Amino acid sequence: KRGVWAMKKVGLVLLLILLLIMFWNFDFSGFTFIIKQLPPLAFILLLCMQVVSQILVNYQWSRIAKAMNKKHGFIKFFYINARGAIIEAVTPGAKVGGEVTRALLLKKELKYSPGESATLVTIQKMISLFSFFIINIFAFASLSRKIESFQGIGTKAIVYFFLLVLVIFLVSFFSFTSKLENKIESINFKYKWAKVLQGYMIVLLKNIKIMKNIKGELYKQIVLSLIIWFLFPVKMILLVHFLNIGYDPIILMEVTFISYMVGMIPLLPGGLGSFEATMTSLFMVMEIKASDALAISLLFRFITFWFVVVLSLIFVGICKVGERRRWNWIE
Repeated sequence: KRGVWAMKKVGLVLLLILLLIMFWNFDFSGFTFIIKQLPPLAFILLLCMQVVSQILVNYQWSRIAKAMNKKHGFIKFFYINARGAIIEAVTPGAKVGGEVTRALLLKKELKYSPGESATLVTIQKMISLFSFFIINIFAFASLSRKIESFQGIGTKAIVYFFLLVLVIFLVSFFSFTSKLENKIESINFKYKWAKVLQGYMIVLLKNIKIMKNIKGELYKQIVLSLIIWFLFPVKMILLVHFLNIGYDPIILMEVTFISYMVGMIPLLPGGLGSFEATMTSLFMVMEIKASDALAISLLFRFITFWFVVVLSLIFVGICKVGERRRWNWIE
């Protein structure tokens, strides 16, 4: 724990240094000018695209629940995901707090067992991360050839090792489900916590097997995840286009994915600061003006993160009012 805390402190110090460098001699007049360049209708279009992304994520949750033969009301899942999004805004990176909240709400709202709720959250996260890490391998491979600071063998080796290990782990988990299940079932654990973990793993593997037995379902889930992830940089490409800043769309995609990956490191709530600092720095390295780079980063962050948090707060508030007045539309 001390080692992890020490690493977090080092990360925070580096992040603060990076932010200070960015704001040193910063052109705030240029920053406000570039934000004013975004047409209101274009801004609304980008917000609508983010709503589509959230609907697709919710649809993915519903499909996985249906494959598990569990309750999968679309509006109820929207409520659960909205609550999770709010918690993600106040917990450090990787969305762990949001996922725990979703698991607890599945148990409370839909009467899932603890194992079933944890399983649904885990399967969705595994499929989503598998697609995300695959994309990031190609994004980093391409971006590292264009940015000098990424061209060192040590940096490349660390990033590739991290991404490849995670991808191989996820592929193995889905490929050798039956063998893993038999192996885990055969172990006689002594400690209570180990037996609880064993039970969770068995439920998880059984449900993965059920999904694999539904013809094409696993591949459909992966394709759906890829669509959700690719909508992420599409919003960035359109944003830069609407701001009249000409740039290579491929590089914009790469910068977006790498920034998101860094934002998943648990330093600050919601990846706050690390995402913006990484994206702004990469844009500056690619010779975009500091004021333009920060404006793009903050606008994009609002569209893809803070807007979702605001919508979630509104939706949860409406649901709470509905509960008091005994509306049944959320069921």
